[in-house]
Amino acid sequence: MKLEGSSMRASEENKGRGKNGLMHVQRDKPPIPFWSEDRGLSFFLAFLLVMTVLVPMFRMSRYERIGVDLIFALIFFSGAVATVRNRLLMYLIMALAILGFAADLIVEFRSSLGYWGWDTALKTSGLAILVVLTLKHTFRPGPVTVHRVMGGVAAYLLIGVTWAFGYKLLMEELPGAIHFQSFLGGMPTGEPSAFLYFSFSVLTSVGFGDAYPVYRVARSLAMAESLIGQLYPAILIATLVGMALQARSSAGEGS
Repeated sequence: MKLEGSSMRASEENKGRGKNGLMHVQRDKPPIPFWSEDRGLSFFLAFLLVMTVLVPMFRMSRYERIGVDLIFALIFFSGAVATVRNRLLMYLIMALAILGFAADLIVEFRSSLGYWGWDTALKTSGLAILVVLTLKHTFRPGPVTVHRVMGGVAAYLLIGVTWAFGYKLLMEELPGAIHFQSFLGGMPTGEPSAFLYFSFSVLTSVGFGDAYPVYRVARSLAMAESLIGQLYPAILIATLVGMALQARSSAGEGS
C-alpha cells in the first residue's frame, strides 16, 4: 500500500511537472512566423521592384504616369496587407492610397491644382508610414526566415522611393534645388523617374555626376539618405546574424 501510494504521488508530480513544462514551452515559443504564407509581402516586393527598376527607363506620357500612379496605389494596398496587423491602421493606409491616386488624377487633368504639391505630400507621408511599419516588423524578435529577409529588402527599397518623392516635393517648391544635367530641355517635375534614379544613386552611394543637389536643403536630404544607405545594410545583416545565432544557441540548450 505504501509503495502504491508513493508511486501514485510520484506519477501525479510528474504529470504536474509535465503540465508546467508544457506551459513553459508555450510561453517560450517564438511568435507567429514572420509574414508566414503571406502573399501580400511577395506582391509588395514585386511592385517595389517594378517601380524602382522599370520606371526610370521611360520618359512618360500622361497615361503612362497614371499607370505608375496606379502601381503606387497597389504598393500601398499590398504594403498595408503585408505589414499592418492593426485593422484601423490598415484602413488608414488604404484610405491614403485612394486619396493619393485621386489627387494624382486631379493634378494630371488640372495641373493648376497641383501648385502646392499636396498630391506628392500625400504620397510621401503614406510611404513614410509604410517604411516605419516595415522596419518594425523586420527587426521584431522572432526566427530568421525568407519572409524576414524579403521584408528587409522591401524596407530598403521603400526608403529609396520615399526619399525620391521627398526630392520631388522639394523640387515642386524649389525648382532649382537639384540639377539634372541629363535633362537638357528642363526637368519635368511631374515625372518620378528622374527622382527615383537620383534617390537610389544617393542611397547606394553610386554617383555619375549627371545629377547633384544645389540648394542646402537638398544637400542635407542627400547626406541623410546616403548615411542611411550605408548604415542600414550593415545593421540589417548584423541583426539577422545575431537572431540566427541566438535561435541556434536556444535550440542547443533546449536539446
